[in-house]
Amino acid sequence: MLKKDREDDDNDNEGITLVTSDSKSRYKSNGKGKDKDKGRGKGKYASSTENRRLVWNQIVWPLVLEVNKSWFSIDEYHKKRDEYCRDDTELRNKVSGGFVSLIVKGLLLKDKDSEVYSIHWKLVPYMRRRLWLDYGEAIRLVSTK
Repeated sequence: MLKKDREDDDNDNEGITLVTSDSKSRYKSNGKGKDKDKGRGKGKYASSTENRRLVWNQIVWPLVLEVNKSWFSIDEYHKKRDEYCRDDTELRNKVSGGFVSLIVKGLLLKDKDSEVYSIHWKLVPYMRRRLWLDYGEAIRLVSTK
């Protein structure tokens, strides 16, 4: 494998190395330039989906089944979240981002007047029957028209 530094003066290509091998070439980052991935290993959308899935499967849906109502208060959510996260601040950051993302996706709805969150109306029959509803199924139910 032959490595050859690119000699462009463009700031856009700073930190990019041309790698050539058997007449195939591709660019890869050598760690000196701007790296948007920041070592996560996943893209922005995959990380958001993973966070939503984590919050839905581990906190929100078990809480909904536990309280046996289609809504829950912010205090009930905080209690369940704290029980799940313990002292892990990195996990707490993922959970907070996943919770907000569930609201943006429409799985959870926030009441304007009080600190109450409710699930989407299409998910209520599953809650009444006390069925386990995975994140994938829930998002399909909510997004289909």
